[in-house]
Amino acid sequence: MNRTNFFDKQHLLNICGMIAIITVTLFSCASGPVIRHKTQALYGMIYDRDNRPVTNAAVYVNGKYQVSSDINGHFTIPDMKPKLSYAVSVEKQNYKTITLTISYMDPSYILYIHMPSGDQLLSEAESAIKEKDWQKAESFLEEAGKAGVDAVSSGFLRAILAYSREQYDDALEILLELTEIEKNAPYLYLFIADIYQYKTSNPGKSRDYLEKFLELSRNEDVEKRLTALSAQ
Repeated sequence: MNRTNFFDKQHLLNICGMIAIITVTLFSCASGPVIRHKTQALYGMIYDRDNRPVTNAAVYVNGKYQVSSDINGHFTIPDMKPKLSYAVSVEKQNYKTITLTISYMDPSYILYIHMPSGDQLLSEAESAIKEKDWQKAESFLEEAGKAGVDAVSSGFLRAILAYSREQYDDALEILLELTEIEKNAPYLYLFIADIYQYKTSNPGKSRDYLEKFLELSRNEDVEKRLTALSAQ
């Protein structure tokens, strides 16, 4: 046998064997493909109810802290996998905590979050009281409390809400508790005096709180009122 022909045939057989192995391997991989999601960054913006940026708000994904918003209210979270769902929450003192679930499908997606401040929630509650929407007012006051707003400010609005609903005993209870927190707030004593005089027909108690008011603030009309009550 010609040695040259033998080696040529042997070389051809080896090549055919290699092609067969590669073909089997490719078909094996095709039968069970591995799906890989490339990670992308998620971009977001946080604004309050007046569309002002909320700075230094902490952003959590699936319960883990990721980043805080910058001076413009913007944030970026790296290593997010598209086509997955995430639980996102944003927290800041004196702001409503925002929690939502997002389906991150598109890397170009920008997450816009509106995060009202405690003062804005109180303002909403005040507007609801004027509109006599008691349930809405209570909801805003509850949210404001969770946001950590000043107890006297929120409590005073609660007293106004109770007063507006003609729940005068409840209003008095709230106001009296507030005077234990803030002893130098004349408007609290005047509100209490008003309720005692005009809503519960208790002039003696009204005199007491008008005197407390005048200890903190001079007012000619209140002085005349106190004089008239004392003459009864």
